[in-house]
Amino acid sequence: MSFIRANSGWSSTLASLYHSTDLIDWEIVGHAFNWQSQPNMRGTAPSGGVFPQTLRYHEKSRTYYMITTLFDILSPPAVTRTPRSFYDEDSWSNPTYVDQSFICDGKTYLTTTMGSQFEDPDSGYFAVWITEIDIKTGDSLTMSKPFHVLSLPMNTPRLAEGSHIYKLSGYYYLMTAKAGTENGHRAMIKRAKSLNGTWGENPNNPILFNRRNLSNPILATGHALLVSTPNGKWYDVSLTTRPQNPQNGDGKPQLGREPFLAPAEWAARWLLVNGGNDITFNMPGLYDLARPKKRPDDFRGKLADKGYYTPRTPYKRFHSFTRSGLKLKANAYTLDDRETPATLMRNQLDFNPTNPRHEVGATVFFSIRYHNEVGITLHSTTKQRVLFIKTRSVGIPSGPVKLFIKAEPTKYSLGYAVGNGQPNYIAEAFLPGWQIFTGTFFGVYSTGLGGVAMLAPADFRYVHTELLG
Repeated sequence: MSFIRANSGWSSTLASLYHSTDLIDWEIVGHAFNWQSQPNMRGTAPSGGVFPQTLRYHEKSRTYYMITTLFDILSPPAVTRTPRSFYDEDSWSNPTYVDQSFICDGKTYLTTTMGSQFEDPDSGYFAVWITEIDIKTGDSLTMSKPFHVLSLPMNTPRLAEGSHIYKLSGYYYLMTAKAGTENGHRAMIKRAKSLNGTWGENPNNPILFNRRNLSNPILATGHALLVSTPNGKWYDVSLTTRPQNPQNGDGKPQLGREPFLAPAEWAARWLLVNGGNDITFNMPGLYDLARPKKRPDDFRGKLADKGYYTPRTPYKRFHSFTRSGLKLKANAYTLDDRETPATLMRNQLDFNPTNPRHEVGATVFFSIRYHNEVGITLHSTTKQRVLFIKTRSVGIPSGPVKLFIKAEPTKYSLGYAVGNGQPNYIAEAFLPGWQIFTGTFFGVYSTGLGGVAMLAPADFRYVHTELLG
């Protein structure tokens, strides 16, 4: 069996953990961070929070360690580590506040990404540093020192980050991500006989680099790591992007950065990924996973799975379940705020607003600056219940209303249906300047705009996701 950690950024349940038996079909089993005593995401900016995580198993203590970067948190409290069950999401300890990547060879080493211009004026924005740490406390035992600086041409974005060290067949291998997270992103690997030795360059470098062909549907390949299976096969897991919308100037992806799996092999003790070819949708030894046509959640006393998120850390629980479905109790925050509005990210609802500032609906959410909603509110003049989109409103009769968001390669379409009618799409959402690591969320929400109290909760009967085409 295998586990993988996926980015969750600024949400309240952080560090999503997925389980698989074949590295292709994954099921979410929980989150490493889900207590309010753990990192508090209050006011965290979009794409802030915790990222990118590394999962390691320490054989001596028989403990899984997840190491992560953390932004927007200062002066963390004194915390402890308590190893418990991997599958129980309540079993993860409070953080020990170290940083990104470590290996074990009698001693425990930690590699981090920091600026090092004062050590080497040509090193660029980020370089890889190394220190020895106490694995029980996370405390440094030695001073951090520069370990690896960017070796690419000076006209390349000056970043070396996402480091991983492996020891195989008498060599240490250093894998790094280079040149930032845009289309020039790549993965490189070097080797040496000792951590302090001379590092030789892999003749196959860069081992991941899809920029040779910018028409490739998969770009920005990098931030790679390795995994081996019990039968001796090797695979590379990397972060990539799938640009969906070239109309926004440069095709930045609204889907965010996504993990891709590729076959890998060792030739003359050097790593070769996908036979030296580009990362594609079809690669040797990997099958196509059939996607469910429909993914319903009827809110029968609970959420269907652990794949729901709230932005940042809520002050208190704002959702409950009744026989009619999900009930959201609004608070004073909106989707524009760097706070936690009453929203579950992931549409028939029962809601009778009593104030024009009362609003509930469905959202396609990219960040606090880029999002669009289709929902129900009270018209400020007629005092009638109306369906609204940011750019217009439409009168609707009483009774159930279904809200629709249709994701297409170049846009999102927003619409509604009354009763059992067909959806009527009345607006399109297009977000300029897409570049958010976590990608787009779909969600349901309830809010009292401008801090207006909304005593009546909104009832959502269900959320259904359907694969079109």
